[in-house]
Amino acid sequence: MSDALIEDVFGRIEDSKEDLAELALALGNTYGPVGHEEPTARRVHEWYVDNGMEADFVPMIEDRASVVGRVRGDGTGRSVIFNAHLDTEASGHDYDTLMNAPDPNRVGARREGDHIIGHTVQNDRGCMSVQMIAGRAIQQAKAPLLGDILLKSAAGETGAAPVDEYQGLRYESKGLGTTWLLERGYRADYAVIAETTDFSASWVQCGASYFKVTLRGRNMYTPRLERPGALQDHPNAIVRAAAAIQAIEEWAVGSEARRRTETSCGTMSPKAQVGAMRGGIPWRPNRSSTYAALYVDVRTLPGEDVTPLQRELTDVVRTVDPNATVECFMSKPGYGASDEEIAPLIDTIRAAHEQVRGEPMPTRAETAVVSMWRDTNVYNRVGIPSLTFGPSRGNASVQGTGSMELGNMIEGAKIYALTAMRLCGAVDAAV
Repeated sequence: MSDALIEDVFGRIEDSKEDLAELALALGNTYGPVGHEEPTARRVHEWYVDNGMEADFVPMIEDRASVVGRVRGDGTGRSVIFNAHLDTEASGHDYDTLMNAPDPNRVGARREGDHIIGHTVQNDRGCMSVQMIAGRAIQQAKAPLLGDILLKSAAGETGAAPVDEYQGLRYESKGLGTTWLLERGYRADYAVIAETTDFSASWVQCGASYFKVTLRGRNMYTPRLERPGALQDHPNAIVRAAAAIQAIEEWAVGSEARRRTETSCGTMSPKAQVGAMRGGIPWRPNRSSTYAALYVDVRTLPGEDVTPLQRELTDVVRTVDPNATVECFMSKPGYGASDEEIAPLIDTIRAAHEQVRGEPMPTRAETAVVSMWRDTNVYNRVGIPSLTFGPSRGNASVQGTGSMELGNMIEGAKIYALTAMRLCGAVDAAV
């Protein structure tokens, strides 16, 4: 029975190659940036309904929603979640005027042969399509599941946080949708975060904290400007910020090196950077600015107390401006599952990977994968052993590059399906 069922499900997945491409393109070309995920959520929900699958549309606030598809078991065995995120990147006026790059939400996705290109697909609607196709194949094959398979498409994973005039749930992210769903009872024994990992797995992830650094200066008319020798003594807070940025960058490099950690799934390297700044009146640059703000992203180790990091950052910027202030406006801790907790899940995925791809699964994930925030943190925080695993996005270290290859995605769907069926008791566990 097991071999015949696996063959049936795999055959359905192979026959779905064009459906998978069509779904990834449809989702990738739906305009739904972070904070406005509802249009993509509705398209996901419609796909489940059109394919005769059970699905819940879960509203959050206006224009933000998540979806949970479900393949039901009989309730007597283990259950598993596959979790992808709907949002990709910011959009709108701020992005258009400040990022000086094409808005990936408007660029969307395109197909070139067997390659799907576009940041919206790479992060994360390609893996979302993979889990949806896997779930449909299991349902159509009438696999005798003991536990449920939950297929989550969550809003609010991409990094964002309320600050200054940008307030409210519109700007909440980093686990918002996944937490929302958990708090409404969408739980299981294990969770797989469906993201591109080049077929490696990570069950330990960095946290993230955002800081606002504020520096002060004096209002001086350009002809009367007094310019001392050192940048940190300059009356213009913007000029003073240049010295602060250099000091923060040097601290970030040292802090990363000092705190780099080896985990059982790869190297964790907690980086930091100044990601934004504000100051002055753009249409009136004839006055030195009395105010400059820097916005800093600091990645944290699981279990790390953010307070000492804030003190370090404060000490650094006060070498430039003794009156500088540093406030934390978001702190989402990192978490990890223990090797013992994750063993049933990772062992099942490793066996499925070897069966599908004919080679052992990589033993270590890319440092960047281990060192970023992913919704694994949400599940591991509440005691649901979780890891992130998925196919490749190619060379995508620079946004807008790379692609997802359809054959690679089909392999990913088979691994997801086989993992789900073994965990949920529809087929025998690998020997």
